[in-house]
Amino acid sequence: MALIELISVPAASLLAALCVTGLLCYCFGWCVYTLYFHPLAKYPGPKFAAITQVSVFMYFKSVHLTNRISLGNVVRVAPNELSFNTVQAHHDIYSVPSRNKKPFTKDATFYNNGDSVRVLFFEIDATEHAWQRKLLAAGFSAGALRKQEHVVHQYVDLFVQKVGSLSVASHGVGVNITEAMLWLGFDIMGEMTFSESFGAIEASKAHFWISLLRDSAHAGILPAFAERMPLLRLILPYMVSKSAIKNRVKHYEYTQETVRKRMRLQEENPDRETADLFGPVIASGKMDEASLVSLAQAMVIAGADTVSHALTGATYFLCANPACLKELQDEIRGLGNYNELTGTRLGSLRYLNAVLEETLRAFPPVAFGLPRVSPGETVDGHFVVEGATVSAPHWAIVHNEAEWDDPYTFRPERWLAEGGVPQPRNLAFSTGPRACLGVGQAWLEIRIALAKLVYAYDFEFARDHGDWVGNARMYMMWKEAPLMVKYTPRGDR
Repeated sequence: MALIELISVPAASLLAALCVTGLLCYCFGWCVYTLYFHPLAKYPGPKFAAITQVSVFMYFKSVHLTNRISLGNVVRVAPNELSFNTVQAHHDIYSVPSRNKKPFTKDATFYNNGDSVRVLFFEIDATEHAWQRKLLAAGFSAGALRKQEHVVHQYVDLFVQKVGSLSVASHGVGVNITEAMLWLGFDIMGEMTFSESFGAIEASKAHFWISLLRDSAHAGILPAFAERMPLLRLILPYMVSKSAIKNRVKHYEYTQETVRKRMRLQEENPDRETADLFGPVIASGKMDEASLVSLAQAMVIAGADTVSHALTGATYFLCANPACLKELQDEIRGLGNYNELTGTRLGSLRYLNAVLEETLRAFPPVAFGLPRVSPGETVDGHFVVEGATVSAPHWAIVHNEAEWDDPYTFRPERWLAEGGVPQPRNLAFSTGPRACLGVGQAWLEIRIALAKLVYAYDFEFARDHGDWVGNARMYMMWKEAPLMVKYTPRGDR
């Protein structure tokens, strides 16, 4: 009788029941394995993170990284991924490999920008990356930066004038530096990359290319997490707004148009000297249009966005710490002449550089960890099995109380000899073969811009901003609240 009843059940229903049962058994088995038998099962972390990639997606999409710190020096943030928050771990993961230390390669699932090509930032192969880096290196050399310094001064001087006039016109409301610093960063990077700025400072508003970037940046993580979570590909697009996805497409199209324009300029004037970064790349003939577009997007974003956030952060910390601002004013204004604020001169100013070092520590432009794949090596005393993903988030490292004295206090003195124990430097620009290629240019820009603003103006908050840093959020790039600042020409009070 039971056999007859079983036969009478529709085949489709029986198949569906078997599939559901099999799926439930698989999910149960997966959870048991990842929680108790996986090589990373011994590490602390949220149980949810041990069984799914969803938590790491939310980590990169919007969650502030402060929450990561309370979990310890090494935390399991995904089934096969560990996050470290020590300086030693940063060194172990990102530094130059040696005879006794195998390289940690970039995680191919994370470095997926959805393009058909991989260039520089997204290139996984070490040999391919090396020749691309060499192709661009000449544009970031000390000699090239000396030739390009006039470009930085040109746009910084225009910016200094602009914020002063906007502050007067605001009648006490102040200038939104969160937005205005982006004008400066992108205008400089546009000129240095394409020999054509975005015209944002002059227009006193962000070029639509910048606006598209800011509105769609978090959509850029979709290709990476589609790789991480294949079963969720159907719903991932709904986790980011349709407008962000559309703006990402528009952003690519405009970049493509700009690259084509720059290529035509090179073709029509092959002997024309340009100081921009794209000239040598185009002249080499080693990259097709798709590669040039991808490279242009990455270069402008990396060069402009990080500098802008560093300058915004420095402005916030100086306004919030008037004693620090006063000491910096004394040092800068002691030089005696606005026109003497050159890259060479500013590079030797102890307090200016301490302020910037502390800004990059307290509010790192890239706050999350850059994922690498372990070759089966030790990270800060922990052996990490081959194939596991590891990272060392800058935000977590620089706010680790075991690494830094009073890490939530802005204290430039910690970078001076008399400040005590020497501190590790330049974590914000990473280290090793994948370190930021434009670190010299970034320092040149932030030194000149901050010094000239401090020389020309007394400035202060136009209103109370609360915990401005604590309220900032990471959507692959920082998204901060408005920062309203009043600029008064020095001596006019």
